[in-house]
Amino acid sequence: MASIRKTTPVTPLCIDKFLGLNLSNTGDTQIKLGESGNMTNFYITDDYKLKKMYGYRHILKFTKRDSSAKIQGMFEAKLKGTNYLLVAAAGYLYAIAENEIYKDFGKNVINVGSISDAPTSFFVFDKKVYILNGNEYKSWDGETFQDVAGYIPKVMISTSFDGSGTPFEDINLLTGKKHQTFNSDGNYVGVSLDLQLAEKNIDSVDKVIVEGRELTPDQYTVDKTEGKITFVGNDGKPKSEGMDTIDVYWTKGNGDRSFIEKMKAGIIFGGGVDTRVFLYGNEEEPNRIRYSAVANNVPSVEYFPAVNQIDIGASNFSVTDLRRHYDRLLITTNKPEAYYMTLDTMDLNTGEEYSTTVTSPATFPLNEVHGNIAFNQGQVIDNDPVTIDKDSIIRWKSTNVRDERNMKDISQKIKLDLVDLDLTKAKTLDLQCDNQLWIAIGEKIYIYNYMNDTYSKVVLPVEIDNIVKLNNNVIISTPDGDIFRFDKDCRTFYNETIKAHWDMNFYDFEAPYLRKTMYRLWVLLQPQMKSSLEIGYESNRNTTPITKRIEYKMTYFDDLNFDDFSFNIKQNPQPFRLKIKAKKFTNLKILLDNNEESDATVLELALKTEYGGESK
Repeated sequence: MASIRKTTPVTPLCIDKFLGLNLSNTGDTQIKLGESGNMTNFYITDDYKLKKMYGYRHILKFTKRDSSAKIQGMFEAKLKGTNYLLVAAAGYLYAIAENEIYKDFGKNVINVGSISDAPTSFFVFDKKVYILNGNEYKSWDGETFQDVAGYIPKVMISTSFDGSGTPFEDINLLTGKKHQTFNSDGNYVGVSLDLQLAEKNIDSVDKVIVEGRELTPDQYTVDKTEGKITFVGNDGKPKSEGMDTIDVYWTKGNGDRSFIEKMKAGIIFGGGVDTRVFLYGNEEEPNRIRYSAVANNVPSVEYFPAVNQIDIGASNFSVTDLRRHYDRLLITTNKPEAYYMTLDTMDLNTGEEYSTTVTSPATFPLNEVHGNIAFNQGQVIDNDPVTIDKDSIIRWKSTNVRDERNMKDISQKIKLDLVDLDLTKAKTLDLQCDNQLWIAIGEKIYIYNYMNDTYSKVVLPVEIDNIVKLNNNVIISTPDGDIFRFDKDCRTFYNETIKAHWDMNFYDFEAPYLRKTMYRLWVLLQPQMKSSLEIGYESNRNTTPITKRIEYKMTYFDDLNFDDFSFNIKQNPQPFRLKIKAKKFTNLKILLDNNEESDATVLELALKTEYGGESK
């Protein structure tokens, strides 16, 4: 007797949350529905939708003589009301006003001045941008570009004429200039008057101020060997009694500028208030951090006493990154390991009208396994520092717990890629407006959406040397000296078609032992000016994808007078119903492609399948 085989209809399978890239080492049969084991040039939006990556436009190309110039660093800085993109390239610092980039694609470039042609970093403090490159320490305020001369410390106060007084401020590594103040006991008219400075064998006396009057050089003589000043005549001598009424400035040597100039990166920090800069990256003292001091009770990044230094870990490893975490500083090294530092300040009273502020830093070991190997590429997302470890991306959840609870490896989904990449060359960017952390390595960009914990991968036709944000737009540079700006209205990678691909996980529809048949497929696209998509599938029985193309076009009437018309325009998403048949499979995946200069935002996929008999 013949029998009739029955099939069991099932509710259509819907994917309305796309969960990004997951490179599982057990294959894409084990990943979640909505995750993808093969996803390129699509990214995940905050609401879990699949959107084609936007493109970039060319801004300009830097050259050095007849060859390309390597771009050593880029930075966004707002100075004197203008927002600039700063570019270190070809031995110069250039500034491009933001509005010039958008209007003329960088045709108007300001040559700020010459700098060493070396990797360059920047930070902003007190309306100036400061530049570090391992050779120089410079500043630019939007008009004046110069070496940081350094604060001139007042090394002694309330000094008697014989040189005895009260030590006040430490010498500054940045300069050989100092000054000290002397007390006056009264009128010295007709009396021989000498002042003994705190140093001998000086280079010069630069300025003498008596009771607010700067003296002319003919009103005193200088004995450089003995460090002594002798007043000539009576005009310059003090006329009344007072404390610190005489102020003498002098120079001896050039300081020890190299300790600061050889630093390559810095971060503004001060515990509860950001009052100092902490510098690192000197190859001659790789584990040492040097930090600035308050100058004359004013926050400063131009005053570096020699005693303001902290050594981290062993001297054969380097401090590679500093990141603020609330009132602490996370310090990571390339060992790799991590420390945290707290910074307390206190006022030391040195007299009734003088006081000085000193710092009291304390460092503590935090983690002996994880650190950072990509120099100066840490970021802070949602108040959590993020660093690049030897094969991981680490998110620091706490900086006061010394165990595994202080960190989280957020890169498990892309680990298979990371182990084959040189993460020391990684460049990072926090695009806060989109809740995205960009990690660029060579030609690849991994985009981590920290709102929904998803990863996307973008593959460019160029290698990335630098990445920076300019008013919520991403700017990249290449080894050939080109600078590009990502633009959400751009559909190409500088005239090269963006090829986007997404694989569904190889799904068994929760019945791996049964054969299934798919008859129909629905795709819900977001309406855009022009959207298109190639949809296909792959199953355990069919490894050659069968594809169908859908397209969505909208008409805009920008040049028409709408007063002459009366109609409604709907921009609601509409599903595309496709008749794609796949028979007798146990596992199946849907494939999505867009290789055209068009958009594609997938809101939802729905598959209608039926169960059959047992798989043989």
